[in-house]
Amino acid sequence: MASAFGIIALMFLGNAGRRGNPQSKQFLYQRKGPWPQPSPTEPLGTAPEVLHLPWQEKLDWQWHIGLRYMRDVFLCSPAAAFRALRFRELPAIDDAAMADGLTRGLYSRFLAPLDPPDVATFAGAYDPTDGAVYYKMDFAPIGEVKPYDGMYVSPTVTLLRRASPTAETFEVLAIAVGAARAVLRPTDGDAWQLAKYFVLQGCSYATLFTEHPNVHFPYDTINAVTKGSIPTHHVLFRLLIPHLRFSLVLDNAVLQSSSSVISESRRTLYDPFTAAASAGLMSFFMAGYKGIPDNSAYPAYQYPSSRDELPLPPTKYGAFLRAYFEPFHAFTTAVVATIEDDEMGYCEEWARWIQTWIETFPLLPFRHVDAAERERSREKLAFALAVMLWDLTVVHSTDHLNFATDIPVEWKCFRLRVPAPTGPGATLDRRALSKKVDLFKSHLAHRMFFAPTTVTRLVDVKYGFETNALRAARNAFFEQLRAVDAGLAGQGIPRFMALDEMAASIQY
Repeated sequence: MASAFGIIALMFLGNAGRRGNPQSKQFLYQRKGPWPQPSPTEPLGTAPEVLHLPWQEKLDWQWHIGLRYMRDVFLCSPAAAFRALRFRELPAIDDAAMADGLTRGLYSRFLAPLDPPDVATFAGAYDPTDGAVYYKMDFAPIGEVKPYDGMYVSPTVTLLRRASPTAETFEVLAIAVGAARAVLRPTDGDAWQLAKYFVLQGCSYATLFTEHPNVHFPYDTINAVTKGSIPTHHVLFRLLIPHLRFSLVLDNAVLQSSSSVISESRRTLYDPFTAAASAGLMSFFMAGYKGIPDNSAYPAYQYPSSRDELPLPPTKYGAFLRAYFEPFHAFTTAVVATIEDDEMGYCEEWARWIQTWIETFPLLPFRHVDAAERERSREKLAFALAVMLWDLTVVHSTDHLNFATDIPVEWKCFRLRVPAPTGPGATLDRRALSKKVDLFKSHLAHRMFFAPTTVTRLVDVKYGFETNALRAARNAFFEQLRAVDAGLAGQGIPRFMALDEMAASIQY
């Protein structure tokens, strides 16, 4: 029966919006589909949301992803409980391991230049004239979180030293803790050791609620506008549609569902967080999208318009992601070159509607401009499309895998049950930092939400292109992706994720 249900569901999805329309005017959902609107939670501080979802997409998501969540609650809870029962205390973290964990992978996204207040805070803790490069990791937004009774959070700013701009290793020099920015050094004993757990806590929350949302939610606008404004036979539609599946419903479930991991109830079995969603967690979302004035760690969201604007850390993790961008750009450039001039009118309107909601998305004037401006619009379209496809596949998949496999559950520190140090005199009992229930929830959330669970793979996308030129572009694209995957080791870049494991869209 389940198989028959799936076949029927796919038949409905395959015919959605396609009845009775000639091909030249064929739109998905008869052009009555989803559209962006201001977030009902934080309309002035977060990305637009898509709230009114086609039943076909909800059914598709429920069949392929929602049922998996329900299955995992039952199948993964025993394993999470087993691991939690073995928990005794959070592990000790030496300084070298801490520096490596902060800068090796995903967490290196938080490396930011020092601002004037940071220079003042850390005066005496470093020598700004020694030729090294200094960074900070700033987790100020967690100061707005109101944790459950018996749990604690604290803003931190961590000072890191890199001997040169290309040095592979970093050194953690100092940590400023709390609103008063009490500066702790490695010589401060237990207070220093305790402060490191609060830095890791800030990393976890900033990853999930500041950095990663910008990989998800701004693209919902493009997803919805594409489905509502581009004919289904259009090359732009055929290029994008394989990469738009599941995302709208998944993102809506994350932000609006009562059973989301971002819960209002601490009784949710799989919610590992230290506070309800309404108790300050949205401060992270707003910091990541709206930004924090005069804080280099939290610029306002900007849709990249050049390679220099790609959100990449200055580490090998960033080099890995950057290496994959070029095949996407070459591919989208080849695809855009095949779009007829009269069909570019749809692209012009598409971009105009998107920019209504994403102010930094490029406009694509075409119908009433000269040949040079038309060529510039094609170039801007190709780059914007490359950014989107690269983000929804390589960036999103790699971020999830790295967070799930490179950062141990015991390092995520979602719940800490002792106060942050206020100075050098603090003492540390690592057995008191977290409880078994905290680790149970963290292990379960790790399996259900953080670890990749791919439904459709990037390397399997067909696109449905109808011309030899487009099919050749698709084949060249995948050859270039394979070349990147095979050539990473020769460039000294770690293979943070195998190409064959990358998802075709945001589906976890």
